Amino acid sequence: MTKQLFAKLAVRNIRSNKQVYVPYIIASIATVAMFYLMTSLVYNDFIAERSVTLTQMFSLGSIVIGLFSFIFLMYTNSFLIKRRKKEIGLYAILGMKKMHVAFVLLIESLLTSLGSIFLGIISGQIIGRLVFLVLNYALNFPVSMDYPFTLEVILITIAVFAFVFLMALLYNISQVTFSNPIQLVKGKQTGEKEPKSSIILFLLSLVTLGAGYWISLSIDNPISAIIYFFVAVILVIIGTYLLFISGSIFILKALKKNKKLYYRPNAFISISGMLYRMKQNAVGLANISILATMVIIAVSTTAAIFVGTEETLTARFPYENNVSLFEPTEEDMAELETIVATETQHSGLALEEMQSYRYNSLYGKLDNDQFVNETEIVETMIPMQMIMVSQEDIEKIIDVPLGLKEGEVVLFPSGEPYTEPTIEIRNQIYSIHQFENDVTANKLAAQMEVFLEGSLVDVAILITHDTQGIQDIIQTYTEMYPDYYFGDFRGTFGWNTTGTEDEKIAYSNTINSLLSKQEFSFFYESKDASRQEWYSMNGGFLFVGIFLGLLFTFGAILITYFKQVSEGYDDREKFQIMQKVGLDEKMIQTSTRSQIVWMFFLPLIVAVVHVIFAFPIVQKMLLIFGVGDTSLIVWSIALVVLFFSLLYWIIYRVTSRVYFSIVK
Repeated sequence: MTKQLFAKLAVRNIRSNKQVYVPYIIASIATVAMFYLMTSLVYNDFIAERSVTLTQMFSLGSIVIGLFSFIFLMYTNSFLIKRRKKEIGLYAILGMKKMHVAFVLLIESLLTSLGSIFLGIISGQIIGRLVFLVLNYALNFPVSMDYPFTLEVILITIAVFAFVFLMALLYNISQVTFSNPIQLVKGKQTGEKEPKSSIILFLLSLVTLGAGYWISLSIDNPISAIIYFFVAVILVIIGTYLLFISGSIFILKALKKNKKLYYRPNAFISISGMLYRMKQNAVGLANISILATMVIIAVSTTAAIFVGTEETLTARFPYENNVSLFEPTEEDMAELETIVATETQHSGLALEEMQSYRYNSLYGKLDNDQFVNETEIVETMIPMQMIMVSQEDIEKIIDVPLGLKEGEVVLFPSGEPYTEPTIEIRNQIYSIHQFENDVTANKLAAQMEVFLEGSLVDVAILITHDTQGIQDIIQTYTEMYPDYYFGDFRGTFGWNTTGTEDEKIAYSNTINSLLSKQEFSFFYESKDASRQEWYSMNGGFLFVGIFLGLLFTFGAILITYFKQVSEGYDDREKFQIMQKVGLDEKMIQTSTRSQIVWMFFLPLIVAVVHVIFAFPIVQKMLLIFGVGDTSLIVWSIALVVLFFSLLYWIIYRVTSRVYFSIVK
């Protein structure tokens, strides 16, 4: 046999199987284009010069797309080779050697893979400029942006997908090498035995899902949410697969035992049809459910982050101008106040609000009426931060006297109010000051709520009689633990000014320049000067979220399509036999429609349940980005669920028609 004959066979095979090859090639081109586009953003100089964070996000997105592309293309390739096993088996029966069949598969793979990589790169480059304009708009940059043709990105894309298609080819050849012709001819019936139910797997699915849900519901702070989020995700993914594989079989077998229900024409065909190949369907359904969950969470969270950018700025920057000082003296605080007042007047602006105070911190936890330092509670992963501030600094902020005497303190913890009459700190007992004036107490409480707002961990604010009281507490701990550094005073200074946004940005540059000439250590941030960077970063999150959402949606569409095509060919002969024994076409269509409806919408229902239970941990994680508006998060999730459900219904309508056209 000549190589020319092998080439003709390969081309003919692709043409004769175009119903499965065309979607596979389109999927390959699309995944190559998406990977190329995301990777090109990583190496784009315009983005790198403006935000290192965006480059890191696009790098992570590129890795995710690469992994998804491998899993997705291997999965769709398995559908394709399963559909063609009978054809390949016939070649072997007609006398073609396995090495010849492998050579034909090699030519087919070269034609599809090289074409997909080439067209994917070209498509990615063509649409790249348009996508870059969308990204430019999302990042609040000017429209004129450069999108170069980068050789490095092309080589990375070729290398990644050459590996993916090589693995797919080796898998296909292994199906030929390790199977005899008779097994190949019967290959498309493989896996159609009624699966056995396993009570162990079913219980394990409930345990893993329950554990993942419990982690989400029990998390009480954003730091813990980050630590345990991926643990919860892994548990839910495992539980989803086990639930579809084992739980669905339990339900179908329970319905089968119900004779009144089962021995009806529609129910008989639907239940037996789903049960007969449920093990095969379960994996695909679980994949769709997981992808749908990823789409909803990825798009809704990034949309909430972008829409809530102003809220994030407000939470991140309490004032328009914010200075943090390291180990400041009282003279340093006074000097900073003088610099700010002088430069504000010189710039033609006016001070509207100013706040400053010094503080020190300990880390530990409240245990009844005592504060236990972190050195004594090594089992605490995320300790409480106790911020110690003097009475004098707080009085300057609220402009009313507190009246604390020596040995008295005021304690405001986040969460439940502190109701004990005393508090013990390192064997020293302090009395909790009782306010006689409700106006003072209410004004102080309102200011403390501002301090505690947006805290990522548990915080307690301790107000002492004077700064010496703070130093005494630190000194006591230093003597007890000489090898442990408890830090020194830090300072916070914030103020607002009048003026336009441009004037405030120019003013912030001048202030930063003046402070850099001082001897004290500081860190200065301007809300107005940082606004563009935050919109850039949050716009990047939104772009990555939508991009990954489209990718996962595309994956769900293709998995659904291939599943419908594969099952359509598997069911065609069975329904033809049913028609010959007297079952009319209308009844077949009615029963199969109910089966398809359940197969389609069950993954969506499970995905929505996953999202509902994931809401608490997602909400905690969004606090890290300064998004604390619960209604914004709820609306973002609800709109994405609604939009995805509409898209999923369209997928159902289209692919079900493909299924019925094959069955007929």
